[in-house]
Amino acid sequence: MAYPSKTRIFMTGASGYIGSVITEFAIAQGYEVHGLSRTETNDAKLKGLGAVPIRGDLETLDVLRHESANAQIVIHLADAMTWNPDYSAGLRIDAAAVDAICEAIQGTDKPLLVTSGSLLVEADPNGEETTETSPLQKNPVNQRWKSEDHAIRWAKEKGVRVIAMRLAPYVYGRGASGIRLFMQMHARNGEVTCIDDGSAKTSTIHVDDAARMYLLAAEKGSARNVFNCTSSTDVTALQIAEAMGSVLNLPVKFLKFDEAVAKFGPFFSKFLSAVNRASSAKAVQTLGWEPKEVGILDDIKGGSYLAVAKELRKD
Repeated sequence: MAYPSKTRIFMTGASGYIGSVITEFAIAQGYEVHGLSRTETNDAKLKGLGAVPIRGDLETLDVLRHESANAQIVIHLADAMTWNPDYSAGLRIDAAAVDAICEAIQGTDKPLLVTSGSLLVEADPNGEETTETSPLQKNPVNQRWKSEDHAIRWAKEKGVRVIAMRLAPYVYGRGASGIRLFMQMHARNGEVTCIDDGSAKTSTIHVDDAARMYLLAAEKGSARNVFNCTSSTDVTALQIAEAMGSVLNLPVKFLKFDEAVAKFGPFFSKFLSAVNRASSAKAVQTLGWEPKEVGILDDIKGGSYLAVAKELRKD
């Protein structure tokens, strides 16, 4: 097969929060990026980054097969479970998309990076860090683990070079992502919610550091590898709440878990109260990756989220 002069990455979710940073960094490193795009708006965003927009979605399987066959690296970031109101239907769409990609690259050494989350793993009973081999949660908030398991089976059973990236619960930076959404919600409510005493420690990673890990995993990761895409594991829910409260000029309101479930539902409540200390030591040792960016608390209090807070404050 004749390949283009530049190494080509085909990416789903390339115009999204994490995907756009991976695209930016990949192009700066000399890669060619083809990004799956569902809208003209995303077409324009990808072109602005220097990528080639490919019209389609996770259900246009012929497009997925064609682009995967003609790329040297495939990165799957798009999440059918988020935009589909039927979670089980989203899982089926994701599985079919992964099947189409894997069919196209089977028998090659092309890597497929799939995206998962470190919240899949049960917290260590002694409060220590967990690893990629730690037991999965017994009662997960959703069935997202099935998508990772489905993709990894292609590696186990058919030798496809599938690599799973487990993102931290808090991917932050550039004034966007979940932190921005939480700040908007807290501003509407007039208070910052913290569940129980806020002592739960969680994993975080700056979006730029996450993007660098993805590219290193595509270059160096072997089949069936799983990497915790995290940096800090010592920040508490209370520290994050207090940081947001300080820049929004809002008080922190403590709720018992059951009260939070009644007010916000189980997913949000479990997210805010989850203990998740997923170590990235494997990525450091295997990929030569290291975090370089500002920590989440400093970014909220004195970095990219100051402008967000200024927009939202009712001074």
